[in-house]
Amino acid sequence: NQSKMKKVLLFVAVIFVSAASVNAQGKTTFSLAGNIGYGTYTYGKLVAGGDIQADIPATTGLKITASAGYESFGYSTSYVSNGVTYITKGHSSYIPLLAGVKFNLSTNLYGHAQLGYSLSTASGGTGAFTYAPSIGYMLSKNFDISAKYFGLSRNGATVSGIVARLAYNF
Repeated sequence: NQSKMKKVLLFVAVIFVSAASVNAQGKTTFSLAGNIGYGTYTYGKLVAGGDIQADIPATTGLKITASAGYESFGYSTSYVSNGVTYITKGHSSYIPLLAGVKFNLSTNLYGHAQLGYSLSTASGGTGAFTYAPSIGYMLSKNFDISAKYFGLSRNGATVSGIVARLAYNF
């Protein structure tokens, strides 16, 4: 859907223009990350995706974050009819737009809480309220790893997963 894509591109442009203007005042960093995990929802399978994120310093040990990405939630169901087993496999994909806070727990350990909205990539698909708490560890100045719970909720139903996220920071 072109309208959704325009909104995503506008959101990403606003994030980066804002971060670039703050960068003159502080040390805004960006990260490019990939993640992989397993769905915790009924019929859940592989969850995989990636994102780009801006970390904007707010105060010592606290950063405001904004990210945009892509997440694919796989599923597999089966049923038996007249002695024959039928299997249905597929995936639901979303573009999550998230804002959050990242806070230091110790020198290299951090917590991160994000909220936002995910747009469905399916034709006629609907979006969902999204939340993503995580805990991470800075491996070096340029790399960090985290464990993240990714939840998308709509009309009382939730699609979710636990993923490992590896990020390159620049």
